[in-house]
Amino acid sequence: MTTVTRPRGRKNPIASAIFREVDESPVVVPRVTGSAENGVYCRSAPILGDAEQAKGGVVKNGRSVTELTTANMLRLLSAGASGAILMALGEGPLRTKELTARIAGYAPRTIYRYSTKLAQLGLVDRDEEPGVPSKVVHTLSEPGRELFDLLAAYASASLKRLPNGEIAPLDWGALAVVADFWETGIVDALSHEPRSLTELAHHEHGLSFHQISRRAALLSRDGFIEVAAGSGKGRRYSLTPKARRATGLIAGIGRWRRRHVVAEGSGLTAAEAAGLLRTALPLVALPDHGGKRFELRIAPVGKRMTAEPVWAAVEGDGAIVSCPDALEEVDSAAHGDVMAWVDSVLDGPRNGLKVDGDSELIADCLRELHATLWQNGNGSAAAAAKAVAARGNGA
Repeated sequence: MTTVTRPRGRKNPIASAIFREVDESPVVVPRVTGSAENGVYCRSAPILGDAEQAKGGVVKNGRSVTELTTANMLRLLSAGASGAILMALGEGPLRTKELTARIAGYAPRTIYRYSTKLAQLGLVDRDEEPGVPSKVVHTLSEPGRELFDLLAAYASASLKRLPNGEIAPLDWGALAVVADFWETGIVDALSHEPRSLTELAHHEHGLSFHQISRRAALLSRDGFIEVAAGSGKGRRYSLTPKARRATGLIAGIGRWRRRHVVAEGSGLTAAEAAGLLRTALPLVALPDHGGKRFELRIAPVGKRMTAEPVWAAVEGDGAIVSCPDALEEVDSAAHGDVMAWVDSVLDGPRNGLKVDGDSELIADCLRELHATLWQNGNGSAAAAAKAVAARGNGA
């Protein structure tokens, strides 16, 4: 068999460092047994030019890349009235008084404070109209509009709306839990199989058992983890569908960061993208491909580093299970960089992936994953999902 090199040991997918030392050791590449011909999904031209990328998008306002990490963007959306302001302005420009009247449940001073924060980050434009007294008109900037499209799609597919159509403050607040969930690596630790609190405490995040226990209580309260069936006295926790569906939002923020924050790179690391796919795949059912196995490899963008592997098997009933260990044989193997994989999660299977073996297996898997993440069963998220895809093709 052909051998390639990859980093020894599983890296923490939450580590956001761009450069990593690689301790290389040989690993066996599985033999692909699928009979279909190789398939390639083409990537479109990026929407931002090189000059705009060099400016770093909203970073030109003085904000650093480290301030707008994926986790910190989730925290921003969860804080105060930030998310509600973006959703209100998605319907069109509003004066300050109109904005405070439109958003229920928040004091005017809270809306003032967070609208100023969003303006400082380049997500909201504030135009002052002359007069006595002067009036300020708030409008979404281009980065803000794209973020609104993403939030609208995610909300339509995965969040509950209040009778007035707004998203409940508790749902906004839960995004801070998602941020912590993602940043600490608990998502990746649970992506393979249920684990006890003791096992989670031994993961590569530096948290104590007490800290893990407290986080587990919050995650359980907000519906992101649950006690696994049959765990008995040794209580073990597993991810809920709600937690797995949050990967769609994380993928979208990753692409948003790629276009508006990082001057170079992909918005997510290869390890983060692999963890995202590993977590999301069990949402998919492929009854026509029962008994098959596949491998996904996610390569860093623009760097000669070993690709991160994801292995999965389709059970007899079509359910997909992530496999923690390398598979000796697979029916299909798909290769691409982080941008191609993130675009496929957001847009469907058409963005720069090369497939060896059974290309229909990979295409069906990505189509089903996209539909599962961006539709809520009655298709009401379709328009917003199309808006996300239209803004992000190949970016």
